[in-house]
Amino acid sequence: MEQNNFNRFPIIGLVLVLLGVALLLNQMSVIHIGGWALIWLGLIVYGAAVVLRSFISNDRSKVFFGTLCFLAGILFFLRKGGFIHGSFSIYFPAFIIIVGIAFFMLFVFNMKDWHLLIPSVIFLGLGAALMLTHLGYWYSRDVWHTIGSYWPLLLILIGATMLLRRWKT
Repeated sequence: MEQNNFNRFPIIGLVLVLLGVALLLNQMSVIHIGGWALIWLGLIVYGAAVVLRSFISNDRSKVFFGTLCFLAGILFFLRKGGFIHGSFSIYFPAFIIIVGIAFFMLFVFNMKDWHLLIPSVIFLGLGAALMLTHLGYWYSRDVWHTIGSYWPLLLILIGATMLLRRWKT
């Protein structure tokens, strides 16, 4: 399929057809999967297709959103399938990690945009710290004290990135 035809391909239509077929097979007792699991699978397929389309068509505008959809779909599908156990509070650190991965995917799209590594590392580090706190490996008091003490480093990193980007152009 050439690039122009791929850009016009209705991804949502494909997702709806696949979702409808799966729901119909579920209604006919051919497969046994819950409706919510199918919705999360649809979100996974949609996100993957959006990211793939963005890379093929060299259009960066939907890489971030597609990555968020794909990874959120995986997270909820794993939760619905019983692979992730625990309280609902595990979603907050997981979503922070997902945002960090989405920034990293923007960097992967164009490696000249090295400045995108800064928010990626910040979100991944914060999400990992909160996840380790939630899992009981770290004390939340220590994590929040460290964040409260060293948050000015964020300003330094952002300012230095702006100066370096301006200096290189």
